[in-house]
Amino acid sequence: MQKIILKKDLNKLISKWMKKYEVVAPVKDKKVSHFKKVNSPDEIYYGFLTDVTAKSHFMPEGEILLNHKKGNVEEVEGKIPKTILFGARKCDLNAISIIDKVMYDKNYWNKRDNTIIVGLFCDSPDKFCFCNSMELIDFHDLFFYPKGKYYIIDVGSKKGETIVRDLPEVTREIKIPGPKNFKKLNTKNIEKTYRDKIWKNDSDKCLSCAACTAYCPTCNCFDINEVINTDLKTLQSKRYHSSCMSKEYSKVAGDHVFRNSRISRFKQFVFHKIDYFRKQHGRPMCVGCGRCLRVCPTKIDWVDTINKMKTRMK
Repeated sequence: MQKIILKKDLNKLISKWMKKYEVVAPVKDKKVSHFKKVNSPDEIYYGFLTDVTAKSHFMPEGEILLNHKKGNVEEVEGKIPKTILFGARKCDLNAISIIDKVMYDKNYWNKRDNTIIVGLFCDSPDKFCFCNSMELIDFHDLFFYPKGKYYIIDVGSKKGETIVRDLPEVTREIKIPGPKNFKKLNTKNIEKTYRDKIWKNDSDKCLSCAACTAYCPTCNCFDINEVINTDLKTLQSKRYHSSCMSKEYSKVAGDHVFRNSRISRFKQFVFHKIDYFRKQHGRPMCVGCGRCLRVCPTKIDWVDTINKMKTRMK
């Protein structure tokens, strides 16, 4: 089912949603774009793909998992009001579908189950975007596609249908195209390239700063820290982002580090995204958003590295 709305009426629709739901959408604070609760449709940022991903809504940094008081442990289940997540692009929508496969805790799923996901077509990709190479699927409750002075709204679920019920249906449904890409990953069959010396060129430039994993929409590894409150009597167990690019990630008792070398950590990041996850779940973990390439301080381009190996293997 597809609905239709004039672009000029979109703010009215979002204002209507705000009467019953909290709306989380892209905003731009100074130079950084990210998702947060908005109180007016005028706050929404419609520009380029956000710097910080929609993952932050479902897995907020420093989220409380447990409260500890006088020997008792209280589980915090992460319940939120009914929410509409608006403005996620197709890469971020697919990232949510991927994280769904590996996250099982109540904190995550209470947010997911209480959130209607509304996607927005990406009409301004840059030189780092390669989403069309990554087998993306249609995954949304609603998806807005601009066409002339209208938005065509693809309805992907009954949850989505409930918030556009009063809008008219299109007279003829259209096939929504994928966004344009200027970059392409030429092969995902990289299993046999693990020992190729070309990976060293990238790992030598890597600072292990973990920016790639911090900005990646599908990286979901976390650590749990016990934080003592100022009363010195109670504490909280909080979830924080963790990165496979750091030595501490694979450190075990006795201070042994399984991935002590930078090249082993770098290859783990790439191979998990392209090869390992696909073998487990039938699709790549990478969604081609290009954020890891965009934020890398030394401009490492592992997509270009794979493409060079593909050319050389012919």
